[in-house]
Amino acid sequence: MPPLPQSIALHIGAHKTASSHLQHMLYRNRAMLADEGIRVYGPGYLRLKGRNLAAMFGLSWSESPAPRRDPRKQLAFLAKGRRRIVFSEENFVGSLYDSRGNVPLPVYPTGAARVAELVAKFAPVDTHLFIAVRNPAPYLTSVYSQCLLGGVYTTPRAFRARNDWRKVDWADYVAALRATPGLGELFVWRQEDYAQCHRLVLRRMLRWRVGAQIETVDHRVHEGLSEAAVKQTLAWAEEGRTGPLARDARAAHPVGPDRRPFALYTPQTLEMSQARYDEQLARIEKIEGVTVLHPPQTAQKG
Repeated sequence: MPPLPQSIALHIGAHKTASSHLQHMLYRNRAMLADEGIRVYGPGYLRLKGRNLAAMFGLSWSESPAPRRDPRKQLAFLAKGRRRIVFSEENFVGSLYDSRGNVPLPVYPTGAARVAELVAKFAPVDTHLFIAVRNPAPYLTSVYSQCLLGGVYTTPRAFRARNDWRKVDWADYVAALRATPGLGELFVWRQEDYAQCHRLVLRRMLRWRVGAQIETVDHRVHEGLSEAAVKQTLAWAEEGRTGPLARDARAAHPVGPDRRPFALYTPQTLEMSQARYDEQLARIEKIEGVTVLHPPQTAQKG
């Protein structure tokens, strides 16, 4: 049997925290990473039929047939002789919203149990976990835009009524993940810091020297919706128009100097959300075994 990898980096999002940007960088640099002994698997592989993590490792909630390989042979097959595997898939811990625009709250209620089951399958290989968090109200604002892009045309009022930003508690979620038996290091960073600290995230995820060699991506992978685009999307949906309504509206009404980004909450609510977010981050900093990644104090090249 080919050798097992020495370690695994498991990145589980969260959704709407620049995960696509990180995955885009990993994919762009996959050849260099393979030469450096790191095998990368992202959504392009892990969302194919029978190739999601639950299916490949026979996890309890998988709806696929039992895998042909046991976990050790599966890891060896995926590593292909490399020393480290990086899995990046935010959908592993749960869906972002359902068909009515309901967001599972508290966030990812089955996420910690899923991670624990997967880490047990990975044993004896060391698994290190990576997760980003985000201010609750802006997080749900981004989720609402994603609902529209996904064809769930609920109104802002209805979405707010169904999804209480006060129930987004990242500290409780991180604490539950940290309690995973056999888990190695757990790294957390703020979505708001990602532009300044993504190089540090890469260094931790890929090893220090290799992370410094990554060719970065200097543009946003996904653009948000403007207020005009949201209004247009809902108007088209009311008329019974079909197709990718939010995408078409975004192209017709992009965010710009004369078009404000869509705002789901008032400035007063955003202030309250920021205060609660700050309190959650302070709790996360105190969790033993969790490393919070902060932007560097001085400007870093790249």
